Amino acid sequence: MEMKTSIIQASVPPPNNRPSQTELADLLIKARREGRTIVRPSHYLREFDLNDGYGVYATVDQGLRAQGLKPAGRKLGFTNKETWKEFHLDTPIWAYIYTETLIETKGSEIEVYLGDLVAPRIEPEIVIGVGDRISQVDGDLSHLVDSIEWVAIGFEIVDCHFENWKFTAPEIVADFGAHSKLIVGKPLIVTELMRNGLSKMLENLNVQLICNDKVVDTGIGRNALGGPVNALGFLLQKVKTQSWSDNVCGGEIITTGTLTGLPYIYPGEHWRTKVSGADLEPLSIVLV
Repeated sequence: MEMKTSIIQASVPPPNNRPSQTELADLLIKARREGRTIVRPSHYLREFDLNDGYGVYATVDQGLRAQGLKPAGRKLGFTNKETWKEFHLDTPIWAYIYTETLIETKGSEIEVYLGDLVAPRIEPEIVIGVGDRISQVDGDLSHLVDSIEWVAIGFEIVDCHFENWKFTAPEIVADFGAHSKLIVGKPLIVTELMRNGLSKMLENLNVQLICNDKVVDTGIGRNALGGPVNALGFLLQKVKTQSWSDNVCGGEIITTGTLTGLPYIYPGEHWRTKVSGADLEPLSIVLV
């Protein structure tokens, strides 16, 4: 798949005439619907910081919900600091996952459609299902692991509506947090006997990212902010500072960020994972 380079041309306002969050959100939603890129906000705004990015994203989220999309959980992005070098970032980000962007495989190999995307890339991630005890976690995160009901290997398909995957952290926050699709493998149910060692197990597991029987990259659980449980803690602390965000609640699916680099993907490829150090079912998809 070649990157689609068509641009939805936004009218570029004078530097002192800041476009509204709604105008930027509408451009991004249109770009997502049409599978195209748009002009980066930093090309015509003197200032566009992380608060601005989340402000636009909040409006994007409202627009998606108005179209009928229903939140199913959250994605964390750029929890692997090794990916910061490519994108010149210095912070993780988050965005919503929706029932319409969620694919649960139940352990079966499935086909994943890429035709509506601009320049998709793939990320192997550890996915967490949280229960009602998540609402009891406050400032003390030491009992955070008690809220985890299941874990699984997942693939997040990420996309970017700016040319050549060039953006600042605020821009990619506004751009759906780069979220496109989340494919979740067969869940491993967390028993009470597993909880004491769960955090360490997730930190130390190894994953191979394999395309057409060739190992493309390898990663370890601690690449996600020191471990997926740490990444979940970051999310809880972050949303508490954002009045527009829903609190994380029981039943949500949280994907904790890529464990490897994020290679571009193309129709016809077969991607799978091989996991060691944890009893997680491998995940396998075919791209169409």
